[in-house]
Amino acid sequence: MSPEQQVFLVPSRHDEWAKMAATMINKISTQVDGAHIEHIGSTSVPDLPAKDVVDLLVGVDAGRVLAVSRQLASLGFDMEGQLDHHCWLSLPDRSERAYVIHVVEYDSRAWNRRIQFRDLLRTDADARHEYLQTKIASAREAQNWDDYTQSKTSVVSNLLRSIGSK
Repeated sequence: MSPEQQVFLVPSRHDEWAKMAATMINKISTQVDGAHIEHIGSTSVPDLPAKDVVDLLVGVDAGRVLAVSRQLASLGFDMEGQLDHHCWLSLPDRSERAYVIHVVEYDSRAWNRRIQFRDLLRTDADARHEYLQTKIASAREAQNWDDYTQSKTSVVSNLLRSIGSK
């Protein structure tokens, strides 16, 4: 799926996605010394429909974010984007994503918010329901992946504020 294509949600295949995540976590951990790696996103939440793409969060020291991202790119990951202290890559590539890998500074705001949001969705049925309704509307209305992601931002922020996330 390319960034220009419409987003489609599929019913949860949590067990399959968890196995895919574990396999990729093992692969990355053997290549990147000292990385903290977590399965995030909707595929990490049981019974939550999602894009059929496993998201992983790779946390490293701030000074290593770009170097680790380039290392993963040299191993065949497609470097899709880069911001300060955040790079994202896909595998096999951005047109056929099976994985999206986010490389950020470990224990930073970016790391903590993603983990907190995942954990909130895993434990709070009301938050999960609100987020699912937003995902469904966003997938229906968004023209591409970026639109989809941006259209969910305010709901994600509000849900994180509700638990006191910084």
